[in-house]
Amino acid sequence: MPGSKSSTMRIDLIPEISEVPLSERPQAANLSHAGIARDVPIASFRSPAAAAATAAAPARPQSQGSEEGYGELFHNLYDAALVTDLHGRIRDVNARATNQFGYTPAQFSHLTLEDVVAGADSELIHALFENLRRERFSLLQANCVRSDGSQFPAEVTVSLLTRSTPHLCFLIRDETRRRTTDEMLRTEHNALQNASDGIVVINMNTQIEYANPATAAIWGYSAASDLISQPLGILFLTPEDSYAIINSLSGENYQTTGVAIARRSTGENFRVEIHAACNRDSDGNVIGAVISFTDLTERDRVEIAENDALAVREKVRTLSELHKAAVLTFTDLNTLMSDIASHAVNNPDKEQSQRIKTAYETLTGLEALITDTDDILDKILATSAESDLPGNKV
Repeated sequence: MPGSKSSTMRIDLIPEISEVPLSERPQAANLSHAGIARDVPIASFRSPAAAAATAAAPARPQSQGSEEGYGELFHNLYDAALVTDLHGRIRDVNARATNQFGYTPAQFSHLTLEDVVAGADSELIHALFENLRRERFSLLQANCVRSDGSQFPAEVTVSLLTRSTPHLCFLIRDETRRRTTDEMLRTEHNALQNASDGIVVINMNTQIEYANPATAAIWGYSAASDLISQPLGILFLTPEDSYAIINSLSGENYQTTGVAIARRSTGENFRVEIHAACNRDSDGNVIGAVISFTDLTERDRVEIAENDALAVREKVRTLSELHKAAVLTFTDLNTLMSDIASHAVNNPDKEQSQRIKTAYETLTGLEALITDTDDILDKILATSAESDLPGNKV
């Protein structure tokens, strides 16, 4: 009954360490050779060296495909196709197989499945045959071997041909391009997921279709999924900024940059630097935008601290200049008071002489204090100058 042949056995023959990176593997349980029954003896496969030594082997039988009504279809299949007997000996191939593997039909006649599918052996043939007696298809993930020894990843679909004697038909599809594309997409996805900048993809209605974890972290959401289907304006203090981004990506302007005030989920405002570019479908039509956000909070904090430090340095420098002027003034005053004090000794007015002496002593003390202050200011300015050196900046 059709319903009884709905399942597909999946077998992965690709080793854990492969020359070809794998982006995915079949989810079904792998078939272990240790678990395959051995009650039906199957002849051992011949290696390529042994096959080459069989120079007197009979020529490959002519395809019986035309007799059974499948010949034209078989030889015009898009996938490479091999037909083997239950010992794994190759009995028929189509044109795509000769192109893909680099063997001629005559050379194929001396090969077995083991020569062209890495990891295939008699136990695999037996397991496939037993499964195909119950199910319609079996599926292999394997590395196939070309005539020059190079390998390529392939998805192999196996079916049972009920000819005069049972045969197995292997349809082999080269997966190199698909797996390379999958790996590239996986790499790009990982780059987006692990980026430190927030990245979102929006449609033409400014709805968020994708947000990476950094976006959720920057805006204070528990997960990036919380932002999916939300309007882009939810990220800004002024929601209309989202439409300004879309409108800026018009005409021949396919990229734009700018700075906007954003608002975290906690209500805190902060600045973000924006880089936006058009997002296109496979036909080149603009379907939205890809936007990256750089949180400027730390940069602003450093800039404010630097500006504050610069302001303080300017005030200290101004004070130092005023102080130096004061030192000169006090020096002149001290000289004058010294002259006055020297003459006051002979002044008969003792009270006035005492006041002059006291004023002189006070002025001398102030001059000493100003000198100490001058040293302090010079040290502050010297420290500030060292902090301005490139290697000492934050």
